[in-house]
Parts: sequence; C-alpha cells; structure tokens
Amino acid sequence: MLKTFTWCVNSGATQDTELKTNAVSFGDGYEQVSSFGINNARANWQVAKTAKLAEINAIYQFLRDHKGATPFYLAINGETKTYRTDGAISKAHIGADVWQISFNLKQVFIP
Repeated sequence: MLKTFTWCVNSGATQDTELKTNAVSFGDGYEQVSSFGINNARANWQVAKTAKLAEINAIYQFLRDHKGATPFYLAINGETKTYRTDGAISKAHIGADVWQISFNLKQVFIP
C-alpha cells in the first residue's frame, strides 16, 4: 500500500511536463512524430518546504525511506497523483531552528 506525503510544500513549486514521442526523420527534412505510450505526458516538480528542523527531518526520513524508487501519493494544486523522488534531497539551514528541504519529484504511473 502506498503512503501519502502529508506535508504542504512551499508556494512557488515549479512544474515541467515531459512529453514522450517517437520521431522518424527522413532525408529530405520531413519527419513523422507520434506519442509514445499510453501515458506520454509526465509531470516533474521542483519543490521545497521551509519549517522547523523536526518537521524537515520527518520529511527527509519519509523521502529516504522511499529510496527514490517507491512511489507515494502527493497532492499538488488540489490533484493527488503518484510520485517518486528523483535525484538529490537538499537541506539548508535558514537560521535559528528554521530549515529548508528541497527535492525533485517525477510522476509515476502505476497499474
């Protein structure tokens, strides 16, 4: 059973959408392009959360427990989808007991 990422991320999260296509190029400059797969549009997010160290550590542990491979549910902009962590997880000390964690998410399609 998939777990749910329950923390609200900071506003200003950035989304990009990766479109998978097949392209065949012909010698005279023409090409034929088609979408690849059933789910050819995949959302990727760059997100951050600023909070006290205890909350940042809880988020960090949640992400580490999923090892970048196990998907989890996350609601962004009112839509709940499945994601996994993609790449590095960064923690930065802002000041006093305030920290920021940032990481990238890749949408995952599960049957």
